Amino acid sequence: MHPRNESDQAQGLFSVAGKRVLISGAGANGGVGHALALGFGRAGARLALCDIDNPGLQQTLQQLKALDVEALGWQTDIADSQQVERLFQQLDVHLGGIDVLINVPFAFPSRVKPHLLKDADWQQTLDVSLSGYFYCNQQALKRMLEQPMGGSIIQIGSNAGVNALGRGALPYSCAKAAVHQMTREIAIEYGSQRIRCNALAPAQIRTPGLEAHLANPEFRDQVLPRILNGLPQGRLIDPDELVGPALFLASAAASAINGVILPVDQGNTAMNAGGGS
Repeated sequence: MHPRNESDQAQGLFSVAGKRVLISGAGANGGVGHALALGFGRAGARLALCDIDNPGLQQTLQQLKALDVEALGWQTDIADSQQVERLFQQLDVHLGGIDVLINVPFAFPSRVKPHLLKDADWQQTLDVSLSGYFYCNQQALKRMLEQPMGGSIIQIGSNAGVNALGRGALPYSCAKAAVHQMTREIAIEYGSQRIRCNALAPAQIRTPGLEAHLANPEFRDQVLPRILNGLPQGRLIDPDELVGPALFLASAAASAINGVILPVDQGNTAMNAGGGS
């Protein structure tokens, strides 16, 4: 085969051009969803975006427009099953279905010891970070089952769902561990119908939320060094570093990848608790 043809074939293998992609939590203030929206937009996907934060969502849409990328967007609280149902009805009207779903949002309303955790904070974390993913998965599955080519679901999990973090992360960690198991269950239930479900499990990402914590001298001086000690590359992860793995999982190159929790963590989960070199 001619080298140029081989190159074209390889590019096609990893292509998401023309795929109908819904990214939840895509507002500019979220970090990961925003980066994924820009990355998939540049890669030629047909984008639909949602976020509970409408100003942040509009900012992402404006940035995509500046890149000459067309995208649709709806303010949506994914913790509300009726809002999610209406969102997918809009997808039916405007895109005629969905090929790729990427679930991103999470809630982390408080960082306290478990015995001090308020009922409302526990429930909010689960409503957004777990139930919201289920509602989106359920609506996507109904549509993907009717499509000959099925589809791909990508969840944003966390290293917190693999190993315990401490530091008041119990509700978040429980939700992410459940997202990982949801990923596996969906993969097994629907793999024979050409629907794949995988998750990315990042370590600490430099999101706007984490940046706000870094403005606190106590967090920066006491907590950040502990975080960095668990990251073998010695730095926080950039949201853009999740784009490549997500593009891969959404593409034909990952056609046999199903039910995988893929660490994007610089080697954090491979690291012995005693530390690195």
